Amino acid sequence: MIQIPADFHKAYTSFIEQKGVNAGLHRYYIKWLRYYLDFCHKYNLKQAAQESLADFTGKLKEKKQPENLIKQAHHAIAFF
Repeated sequence: MIQIPADFHKAYTSFIEQKGVNAGLHRYYIKWLRYYLDFCHKYNLKQAAQESLADFTGKLKEKKQPENLIKQAHHAIAFF
């Protein structure tokens, strides 16, 4: 699994906090971001491309993730 550098982790956490994301959800947002980065690396996708995010959420649906978690993942990655 891809590790997020400490300085980026801190900046991202600060950013999502400013956007009103509950502190109790920060670890989940980081988790989704790590999964997304890993997914992009595995399938050689551009991280900034909207198609990559659509592919990722599609994969979550294939794996039968609950809709609320797919929305959370999408939200977390949209901040990225």
